[in-house]
Amino acid sequence: MKEKILDLIRISTYYPRKILDFFLYYLYLKQKNNWDILSPFFNKPILVVGNGPSLNKTPLDKLYDSFVSIGMNKINLIYEKSSWRPQIITCVNGLVIKQNKEYFNTTERILIVPVKALYLGIKPRKNVLFVQLKDKEIMRSNIKKGVSTGCTVTFTALQIAAYLNPKSVNIVGVDHSFVVKRGTNYEIKKFEGDDVNHFSKDYFKNQYWGVPDLHGSEKLYLLSKNHFDQRNIPVCDYTIDGKLEIFRKGKIEQLISDDIIV
Repeated sequence: MKEKILDLIRISTYYPRKILDFFLYYLYLKQKNNWDILSPFFNKPILVVGNGPSLNKTPLDKLYDSFVSIGMNKINLIYEKSSWRPQIITCVNGLVIKQNKEYFNTTERILIVPVKALYLGIKPRKNVLFVQLKDKEIMRSNIKKGVSTGCTVTFTALQIAAYLNPKSVNIVGVDHSFVVKRGTNYEIKKFEGDDVNHFSKDYFKNQYWGVPDLHGSEKLYLLSKNHFDQRNIPVCDYTIDGKLEIFRKGKIEQLISDDIIV
């Protein structure tokens, strides 16, 4: 019953929230955003770090000095296993923002979140950039004007990467494979027991999550690939045993060698 109520609230409040977000952004948050904090990360190789189980096999510690890393959602749960840290973290899902609010409000990492994060409890700070969410699913390379949400936060991370005019985009931890016990695409469901779909069993353990849409994600990844191809920016997916077939594939051993564009 609670799941249906959450879905009903999400749907029925959609347009009022869009109006609220518009005024909050232009009357308050736009002036607070300090985009200069991203300046050191332009024209560098980018590492987009997903949250799949394969991340536990990925030698992130060996990649820290070579890339500007973009982490997503609850990437901080990997910290107890690794000394690696992302320079940038993004999260656009309201459920995840609330679930990870304590970390988001204490981290000094650059945090890129939607306007709604403000009324979900995220405090404006020098390291926080608030962006507008756009409904139309297109690849946006100027995130100052908004980001397309789509059905996967990885699409948001790829748009951030595009904004940074990267030398290359390198992907790890995007397994593109989920065990879904119940529910259909976009539905809010409570994940019962240990989370087997992410690098930490506690990721969504006994918490609410949005059932993933793999087909919808693939369409967004294809948009991303076409965008980077048009700009002659190489993209390669180094996810260990990943199921995504949109991007060129590479071995993780290549990523920690001199075979990539850095």
